[in-house]
Amino acid sequence: MALDKATIAKRYAVALFELTHDQGTDETTMAELSAIREVLVQNPEFTKALLSLRINEDTKRQMLATLSEDASQVVKNLIEMTFDYRRIQYLPAIITKYEELVDKAAGIVNAIVQTAVPLSDEQVLRLKEKLVDRFQASEVRLTQIVDENILGGVIVKANDQILDGSLATKLAAIRQSIIR
Repeated sequence: MALDKATIAKRYAVALFELTHDQGTDETTMAELSAIREVLVQNPEFTKALLSLRINEDTKRQMLATLSEDASQVVKNLIEMTFDYRRIQYLPAIITKYEELVDKAAGIVNAIVQTAVPLSDEQVLRLKEKLVDRFQASEVRLTQIVDENILGGVIVKANDQILDGSLATKLAAIRQSIIR
């Protein structure tokens, strides 16, 4: 049975996190991996070349060596392993999942906030305080998205939860109450 991208990313990320967390190297490993992810995302042809049947193995190994030139041995091993198991295309997803695990261990919650209009600095501060309390986090990082379709209110997505306080949802609930 073939595994999907999310499952593969999670497995590699968990294994890597268990190793680096025990060694106390989460932050340095994350910094290295972020730089590598940036290179891969900005240069999609690089990954295509690594997967190409037209490019010989020695050339691909040289490309990998260049990618991981200043990296720690753990990061080099991860890159080589994903290449050897023909999963190098999943490396950005693995890094993203690893980042989530590092943030969670540090008590950091990344939240996406959708509103009809941009929030003021004061509103952002109050929302962060409420989310810190709700998720018992040490820090909340907000990404704001303005979506005029929600009419008003706010929708927050964080820690695999959706907190929907949008006007559109409230109106739909009122409609349902009237219908009953």
